[in-house]
Amino acid sequence: MLRYTHSLLLAGAACLILLAGLRMPAAAQAQSPALTGRILDAETDTPLAGATVAVWQETASDSTMVTGAATDAEGAFTIETPDTGPYTLRISFVGYDNRRLEEVTAQTPPNDVGTIGLNPETRQVGEVEVTAQRPAAEIETDRTTYNTADRAVSAGGSARTVLGTLPSIQIDIDGSISLRGNESVTLQINGEPASLEGESLVGYLQSIPADAVQRVEVIPNPSARYEPEGMAGIINIVLDRNLNTGWNGGALLSGGRDVNNDYGGNASGNVGYQGGGFNFLANYSIRRDREEDTDSRLVEQLNDDAPNRWIDQVGTERELDRSQSLNTQMGYRFTEATSLDLETTLSLRRDIEDGESRYGEYTGSFTSDDRTDRYVRVLDNSSSDESVNGRLTFNHNFTDDHTLRSQIRYDRDFETEDGTYTIYDIENGNRLDTPRGQELDVVNEDEQEGTLEVDYTRPLGALEMEMETGYQGTLRRLDSDQTYDGTETTFVFDEIIHAGYGILRRGFGDFELETGLRAETVNTDFNLSSQNERTDQSYVSFYPSVFLSYSPNERRQARISYSKRVDRPNLWDINPLDDNENPTFRNEGNPGLDPEYIHSFELTGTQRWGFGSLTATPYVRHTVNEIEDVTREETTDSGRTVIVRRAENLSSSTSYGAEFVATFNYAGVEGTLSSNVYRAVTDGSNLTTDRSQDAILFSGRANLRTELRDGLQAELNQFYRPARDIPPEGRIDAFSSTEVALQQSLFSGNGSLTLRVDDLFNNTNVGIWYRDNDIYQQSNFEWGRREVTLSFQYTFGSGDNDGPERGGGRY
Repeated sequence: MLRYTHSLLLAGAACLILLAGLRMPAAAQAQSPALTGRILDAETDTPLAGATVAVWQETASDSTMVTGAATDAEGAFTIETPDTGPYTLRISFVGYDNRRLEEVTAQTPPNDVGTIGLNPETRQVGEVEVTAQRPAAEIETDRTTYNTADRAVSAGGSARTVLGTLPSIQIDIDGSISLRGNESVTLQINGEPASLEGESLVGYLQSIPADAVQRVEVIPNPSARYEPEGMAGIINIVLDRNLNTGWNGGALLSGGRDVNNDYGGNASGNVGYQGGGFNFLANYSIRRDREEDTDSRLVEQLNDDAPNRWIDQVGTERELDRSQSLNTQMGYRFTEATSLDLETTLSLRRDIEDGESRYGEYTGSFTSDDRTDRYVRVLDNSSSDESVNGRLTFNHNFTDDHTLRSQIRYDRDFETEDGTYTIYDIENGNRLDTPRGQELDVVNEDEQEGTLEVDYTRPLGALEMEMETGYQGTLRRLDSDQTYDGTETTFVFDEIIHAGYGILRRGFGDFELETGLRAETVNTDFNLSSQNERTDQSYVSFYPSVFLSYSPNERRQARISYSKRVDRPNLWDINPLDDNENPTFRNEGNPGLDPEYIHSFELTGTQRWGFGSLTATPYVRHTVNEIEDVTREETTDSGRTVIVRRAENLSSSTSYGAEFVATFNYAGVEGTLSSNVYRAVTDGSNLTTDRSQDAILFSGRANLRTELRDGLQAELNQFYRPARDIPPEGRIDAFSSTEVALQQSLFSGNGSLTLRVDDLFNNTNVGIWYRDNDIYQQSNFEWGRREVTLSFQYTFGSGDNDGPERGGGRY
């Protein structure tokens, strides 16, 4: 591990020295023509940070955007151009009238176009000015931000659809979300950790319409101010809170059909009001999805002192998912410095599953002569998921950099599942009418979480530093019970966390240093009352973080960072309740799991040009007590041998690799290209069956969009992951997914019509084979399939926008 750390630090020093060298006077290298200037509020002379300056090349027959930039905190901009022009500058900022400067010539050194004042909008205008779109990806100091509001490939979809189109993020067949190939990632909604987990979280994401997602922030190496859970970092989904003065709103209607002739659709509407210090926003969505999945599995149970046993399974499952969600946001600004905000979300989901799996069991060989049983298991299952959460946030700004924020939040999720499994014998390939048995499975889960959080930031003038400190207390409870085949199992899980953190940051010219430390006390209590089993844990942990960044200018940036994080066992990892969907396989919880601790080192270097940017991030992650799923054979009370999957702690693992993200906007095509390649070395020698492995993994994604003609946009999203080995011996096939979309702007930009095709080549399937000392398994899973969706969206607004600073949350 020290070898990896030493190498990374050397690479970091080299990168910083290289970038510092790039700041030297460029007498020996050619400079591109450029434009500079400054954007201010025309009435107050206040700098407008984040104003868009787009450079267009206009002729009598055509108009093309060449490049563009956003202004910095002082309202300044510098834009390199391919040649001297002449160009037209289109300048825009939300809540202000647009400006145009024509016949502007770029020069070397840069041509200073001076100070440009924008007037606040005071009236509805009769014609719409075409302005530059916000870039698809923005590389920031500690995160990468993906602006998703205008993406055609997610139009008509859900928040889950949005995540599935972004670099580094993948959603697997079981709904698990991973970042850079690691599922230990924390998901946030509007900067707050999502309290739901597993299928409940996936269901909630599916209930959020894609048009409600403004942007997604990826924070791969968070500082001590954030909760330390999640090995791979944080994915923050920011929902649209943009309000115009007066009334505004919008609606979306979408419908689709897949290759199995299953239909789905969703509708959503939002309405908002802002005025007199008060703001209110409500969004309601309703969704219906129908999907058919198929799977096949062949298992050979290897026995030293008895004939091998074979199990052949082929299944089809149909699922009808209906969901509704209502999100409300309201706030009041008492003064320019003080505000109070309340946000609530209510989500309801109903799910109906039916299907059947056919089983053949063999002893000795996989031939009809050695078949010992043949039957079909019919599933009839219904479930419901009801969740509600609330956030009450108080903000007070003593000055711009002296702030106090406090929040109380409460989340509750109640899930019920009622399943019936009916078993029929098969004779001559046909299912008999009379069942040979029936199993009933009823599960109830009630999860609650309450959190109190206080954050305080202020400058330390004498030391030329900024200090940030805070406290967070969290209480979580999961109360679950299951009745299966007449046997009842109940358990209660309680977790109490007290955490405090402190951060100091200081600038040194082009460098900025940030150090932080978070301390936590954790108490857990696991009570499996049906088996009179109780497990208590109590521990104290410290989580340091260090960031050193170098920013010689807006175009070049480097950062080296270290943070310690934790991945506490998920509730489904310790939950002893089985889903009972398969009589030959069983998931088993492990209440004795220990947390895994992650030491994460990263070096990030970013170079921006007028047409795009390139970010390279080599990284090292060392994990102690790595949590992995382990399979084994087990004999049940009835004498049946089943395969059991259970999470276990491995000794350690080390992953080191690099991620590359390139963005560009050239010749009318805007795109994001990303790839992640890393080597994972795992030490699993502490288990009975050695689970050690050494694998090289890779994935890549491309997103391209262009305007075919005025108002018509085309978008392509492609993901690819090659085949990879799994320990101790096995392989997962390559996986590829393609989405395409066409979006036509309507009603002067207030509406749009989108045609989207998911899984264009109809190849959403994965094959797996696996072997250890006990079993050989060969499986194939196919889900979703190609789907065509047509969506219509319309928005309206009755007034002017007051700009982005409205308080109420650190989004």
